[in-house]
Amino acid sequence: MKLKLIGVPAFALTMGALLFSCNKQSPNDENSSVEALSNNANKPVSTESSNANTANTFYGPQVHMGDGKARTFISIDRSGKPLEMGFEMTEGAMYGLPEDEHDFEAATFVLPLHQKAQQATAFDHLVVNWNVHGHEPPGVFDIPHFDFHFYMITMAEQMAIPPYEVNPTGFDNLPPPSYWPATYVPIPGGVPQMGKHWISTSFAPPFTKTMIYGSYDGRFTFIEPMVTRAFILQGNPFSQNFSQMQVFVPVNKWYPQTYNIYDADGKHYVSLSNFVWH
Repeated sequence: MKLKLIGVPAFALTMGALLFSCNKQSPNDENSSVEALSNNANKPVSTESSNANTANTFYGPQVHMGDGKARTFISIDRSGKPLEMGFEMTEGAMYGLPEDEHDFEAATFVLPLHQKAQQATAFDHLVVNWNVHGHEPPGVFDIPHFDFHFYMITMAEQMAIPPYEVNPTGFDNLPPPSYWPATYVPIPGGVPQMGKHWISTSFAPPFTKTMIYGSYDGRFTFIEPMVTRAFILQGNPFSQNFSQMQVFVPVNKWYPQTYNIYDADGKHYVSLSNFVWH
């Protein structure tokens, strides 16, 4: 998530009002961590772990990232249900990243999904955005971190999203309130080639990781685990549920309920799991 188009006072005022006035909570919010963590390679235990020995894992092509490589993966059981999908990154991918905060293109890594992932889930492609100095607001997200975007629109649709100040119409056309995930609210403004960002009212600094939603032109278009590089490098296994959309578009797809951050076999993973059919 890049918030350069959002004024700091407006963002701070909005978040302050929301955090103190919104009491609607969900069992899948920032404070409901999933404690079931494996002692084997720090990998979170899937709710479908009994099927793990009958699952197949499919990988997207490797992409150079920093001094290392990254790729997407999806594990699917024999019934066709996804068990886990996300980003796999070598240790080198955490280093040698662009130092120029204005070189957005160099700090963006597009990771294609295997066709099995596109067929089974709502996601079309994945994108990592590296923020060497973080972004607004100061004192919250202004530390080195990654935005792990899981897009539910095509690359062409994503790239066609204009700057907010050029055409705010698509950004301000919010999904109907009945679609909104519990605890999530829209942030003012929007980001080109991304959309409008949504944050959970249960989020509270200090920032190490959080789940973001994105929308454009009346529908939710991505979900985004946002994670600091320091947290990834610590290697502490983490797994947490997040609030779900109330209406799902597209339909007849598998949707995740949990996001995970962990290390295994010398690699770093940011993934989604606990899939349900909508």
